[in-house]
Amino acid sequence: MKNYLYLIVLFTTIALGIGPSRGENKTTNRKISLSELPQSARQLLQTYFPGARVLQCVHSRTWNEYGVKVSGGYDLEFDRKGRWEEIDSHDNPLAPELVKLLPAPVGEYLEQHYPGAKVESMEQRKNLYKLTLVHPETHLYFSKAGEFVKARND
Repeated sequence: MKNYLYLIVLFTTIALGIGPSRGENKTTNRKISLSELPQSARQLLQTYFPGARVLQCVHSRTWNEYGVKVSGGYDLEFDRKGRWEEIDSHDNPLAPELVKLLPAPVGEYLEQHYPGAKVESMEQRKNLYKLTLVHPETHLYFSKAGEFVKARND
């Protein structure tokens, strides 16, 4: 819930033009075609979302990142090289194949401590991975090597 409230406030301030200004203008984000995505991002889409329609691709010039909306309610974010940063399914479970993008110890930990749990989103940060489970909403944090760091319930 906090995430949705944050996004609503963020998008409202951006839409009203009262957000933090760093010399940005309305051309900071631009829609692009699928072919303009980095190759590794296109490859992930072809591998894990075969047959899904790409609804929108956006390039953020400010952060040099890419955002992609895919049919089925998926939102993906990629860095400038096309490496995934976040995959979110908005309260629907991610396909188990997507969780295999994480180090093997993460999957083993999930099987052992949260059998049958469904992952709603996964985020790759500089030093860790963050997973959000669907029910109950739980955030799990893992090191880049896949070692469990902590859990937080909302």
